[in-house]
Amino acid sequence: MAFDVFMKMEGIDGECTDDKHADWVEILSFSHAVTQSGSGSVSSGGSRTAERCDHSDFSIVKSMDKASPKLALYCSNGEHIPTVLMELCRAGGDKNVYMKYTLEDAVVTSYSPGGSAQGGEALPMEEVSFAYGKIKWTYTETDHATGKPKGNVEAHWDLHLNTGG
Repeated sequence: MAFDVFMKMEGIDGECTDDKHADWVEILSFSHAVTQSGSGSVSSGGSRTAERCDHSDFSIVKSMDKASPKLALYCSNGEHIPTVLMELCRAGGDKNVYMKYTLEDAVVTSYSPGGSAQGGEALPMEEVSFAYGKIKWTYTETDHATGKPKGNVEAHWDLHLNTGG
């Protein structure tokens, strides 16, 4: 199933013309990982004990647009972005949002533009990575009979406090 991805960064506008995401940034791909390395210790119940989780940077690939200079600047000067919101939408039809990632207290940790005049891309591509203090995951279930949203499942994690729910 095809999907569209859009990102809104507080203080940084993009060039998206989608009717529900005007001035957002169109995302071509993204990646993120949360890992939990179990310790070598075993609890009295016989299971391995958990350690502090590790959140990788949240990385995106996008086309060069009017957000590019500010992303390069924020990476250079370490300016924080209060909120970064990414929405995954079902392509076509109503473009219902089915997954949201909300990053708080984000910092651009990497800005890497690149491209080739021979590569066939309309515009150069950029990989941008964000570290963050908090993350919230919101999944919206879809009623497959009607195609309408049914309800949300949410979770969050605060990296500063190492707690979530």
